[in-house]
Amino acid sequence: MSTSRIACVLIPSLALACELAERAHLLGRAVALGDVGRTRVLARTAEAARYGVRPGMPLRVATALCPALVVLEERPAHHVRVAEALVEGVGAVAPLVEAAMPGVVYADLRGLDGLYPRREALEQALLAAAPEALVARVGLAGTRFTAHVAARCAEPGTVLAVGEAAEDAARFLAPRPASWLPLPEESVERLRLFGIETMGEYATHPVHALEAQFGPPGRLAWLAARGEDPTPVRPRPFARERVVEVTSSDPPLVSREVVLRTSEQLLVRALQQPGARHHFVRCVRLRASTEDDRLWERTQVLREPTGERNRLWQALRPLLEYAEYPGPIAELELELSGLTTESGRQPSLLYAERVRQREQMDEMVRHLKVRFGDSPIAHAVEVDRWSRIPERRWALMDYDP
Repeated sequence: MSTSRIACVLIPSLALACELAERAHLLGRAVALGDVGRTRVLARTAEAARYGVRPGMPLRVATALCPALVVLEERPAHHVRVAEALVEGVGAVAPLVEAAMPGVVYADLRGLDGLYPRREALEQALLAAAPEALVARVGLAGTRFTAHVAARCAEPGTVLAVGEAAEDAARFLAPRPASWLPLPEESVERLRLFGIETMGEYATHPVHALEAQFGPPGRLAWLAARGEDPTPVRPRPFARERVVEVTSSDPPLVSREVVLRTSEQLLVRALQQPGARHHFVRCVRLRASTEDDRLWERTQVLREPTGERNRLWQALRPLLEYAEYPGPIAELELELSGLTTESGRQPSLLYAERVRQREQMDEMVRHLKVRFGDSPIAHAVEVDRWSRIPERRWALMDYDP
C-alpha cells in the first residue's frame, strides 16, 4: 500500500452538489444556491462564476449579472444528513476520521496495511464511502494540507496521490494558487497586493518575514506550502460512542407541548437501547427538521455524566421550551454521546482539599474538551532550566487529564 498517511475525501460545494444530483437537467448550466431567505449566494457552478457570480453576493446582483441564472434554495437538514453519511462512510474505512467541514473529511491511514494490502483497494473503499448520488475526490499525502490540495486537483471519482516526502509535496504544491493556503481572507488579499500568486513563491520568502506580516497563520501557511504541515487529524470526540433515536410525524408537529412529549419519549427509548444501558451520558444533541428540510439543532454538554432520565430531561427541557423552530416539525432526532461506564469516585484520605481541587479542574477540562473538541488549557513544563534565553526554559503543553 502507499506510504501516504492522510487521506482527504472531498465533495466540493456539498450543498450545491446535493441539489444538482437530484436535477441532472441543470448540469452544465449557470446555477446558484441561495440561502433560506433567498437573499445571498451560498455556492455557484463554474458556469455562473464566468459571469462574476460569487458566494456571499446578494441574489439580486447575481441575477443582474447572469439573467439565465437558476437559483436553488438550500435544504440544511438534507445537506447535514448527506454530510454525516459521508463521515460515517469514511469512518467505516479508517477509524480516525475528522469532519473538517461539510464535504471535507480527513482520515488517518496509519495501521491499515493489514486491512488493505493493496493501495488500489484502499482507494476504491475511500471513493465508495461517498453517498451513491455524489461523486467524491480523494487526495492521499503525508500531510493534511497536501492531501486537501491533492483532492482539489483530482478529477471527480478519482484519487490523486502525492509522495509522503516533503520534497515531493513541495514540488506538487509549488504551482498551486496561493489563495488555497490556510490564511484568512484579508491575508489572501494582501498576498495579491504583494504579487505572490503561487505557493512556491510564498515558500521562497523567509518565514520570519511572513510571520511578521501575517502572524502565526503565516508560519503555518509557510510550512504547509513546503509540504511540512504539522496539523494532525483530530477525530471527533466520542464519535463512536453514541445512541440515536429518530421519529417522523405526519402531519408535522405544530404544538410545543407535543414536541416536548415526543422528545421525552425519544429520551426514554434512547436510554433503553443496549448501548446506553448501564452507561452515563456526557453530551445530548437534539435536531428537528421541517417538511422543507429546514434545520433546528441544539447540543447540551453536561457538567457531569449521568444516566438518570430525570436529570437528562431537566437539561433538555429548557432547550425545547424556549426554542424558535423554523416551521412545523416533520422529524425529530435525539443523540446521546460521550457514553461512559463511570459510576463513582473514591476520594483520597490524604490532602483531601488539594485532591478535590485537582479533581474539579480535571472535570472542568474534560467538560471543555467535550464542548470544543480540544483542551483549551495548557500547563508550563520545564525544558531547559539553564538556558540563557528565557523562552527556552519553559514550554506550554496541552493539559489532558
